[in-house]
Amino acid sequence: MSTQELDAQAKARVDASKVLDEAVDRAQKVYKEAQKQADIVRNKARKMTIYSHVKEEADKAYEEAVKQAEKLRDAITMQAQAVFTAAWGLTEKEYAEAVDQAQKVHKEAQKRADIVYKEAKKLAVYQRDKTEADEAHKEALEQAEKDYKEAMTKLTLAEKSLDRSSREN
Repeated sequence: MSTQELDAQAKARVDASKVLDEAVDRAQKVYKEAQKQADIVRNKARKMTIYSHVKEEADKAYEEAVKQAEKLRDAITMQAQAVFTAAWGLTEKEYAEAVDQAQKVHKEAQKRADIVYKEAKKLAVYQRDKTEADEAHKEALEQAEKDYKEAMTKLTLAEKSLDRSSREN
């Protein structure tokens, strides 16, 4: 490997590390926002009723929303880790597997965002709560899409690097 290739590989690794850190931070922010929205909706629902079974249902929906938010956070993190792994050099098979994994994680992140959204909408009492749930859902989907595109960009760059190095050998 030439010095230029080593430098490019080192830069790709540093960039991938930054992307991983940023994605983990964003995933945590998405999780905290979803949890915050679920807290708000649950608390309002509990205050509006005197029936214990309604309060229990609100608590169950809250727990499910938080659980789904955790899964969304984890899916985004896994996607970022796939990008990080790609920057360390891949065989063609590993590349294909990383692309498949990134696509699966992206679909799972979208699915989890939808579940969190539905739970929040169920608990929403006021129109403002529903609007906040809509915004949180939109942000989660946008974040999943952004992370997916970043992952695919990094994988494409890794593939090009792999192609260049295989042609040179």
